[in-house]
Amino acid sequence: MTLGAVPVINSFLFALGEQSVVANGVPPELSRKIHFVFAPGLAAKPIVQGAEKGLAVETIISLQPDLVLTMDRATAESLRSLGLPVAFLQWTAPADVKAVMKFLGQVFYREQEALAYQDWFDKMIGDVTRRIDSQTASPPRVLYLNLKRLTQPHKIAEWWIPRAGGLSVTDNGRAQESFTFSIEQILAWNPQIIIVADMSERQMAFDDPRLKEVAAVRDRRVYVAPAGAHLWANRTVEQPLTVLWAATIFHPAIFGQRELRAEMARFYDRFFHIHLNDERIDEILAGSSGR
Repeated sequence: MTLGAVPVINSFLFALGEQSVVANGVPPELSRKIHFVFAPGLAAKPIVQGAEKGLAVETIISLQPDLVLTMDRATAESLRSLGLPVAFLQWTAPADVKAVMKFLGQVFYREQEALAYQDWFDKMIGDVTRRIDSQTASPPRVLYLNLKRLTQPHKIAEWWIPRAGGLSVTDNGRAQESFTFSIEQILAWNPQIIIVADMSERQMAFDDPRLKEVAAVRDRRVYVAPAGAHLWANRTVEQPLTVLWAATIFHPAIFGQRELRAEMARFYDRFFHIHLNDERIDEILAGSSGR
């Protein structure tokens, strides 16, 4: 059973070829269509959590899970007190993704798959880093945000933006996961590239008269992050693809769409055991594999 950040945890299981073991469905507020392409059986599974009602504890107990996976410590402690076997997955640094994969590889006797993923992660990030280090162009100023809430929602962006050769304007060394700011602060940063989570927020950026002189808005360089098993700009097993995608935006003279699409096809085929046609790849890249 996967609880809390369900799509995030599911993405790890998908990368081990373990789509069929998940006993619960995806909460509607967290679901994306492509998630059910990767794991069609999830559509018929019971929903055991919701934004308003919290956890359906009686349903969770009745399903008799062999293991509960969560990234929320309070959930882990609560369910352990009821006698359920729970593993708390803590992800505070990018390298932790490999530690989580190693652990889950041991749990599911998929050690070789976990090692293959770790090797792919290091190779992908290393290749992008080497190519960026070899060029002399200045890194563009980048802002990843939730425009409706005026927050940078996930600290992981302070890792993938510089890895892709950008300068994150919100990278202030904070400890907390999210960072809230004002429109005035955006004007002061004057980002050259803005990344948002969906098309509605992209349109918000273009429609807001206060932002019309921001470089990214003026130059039409506002992008929607791709969405596969989860939104690539947030925590997901697809994180190295996030870095390559961002690099195609930050440094298009070095990184191209053809390379990105080929790497996507290889990743999902090798680890998720799913062949994606061009239409599905377009859907992921457009960020339109939404709810």
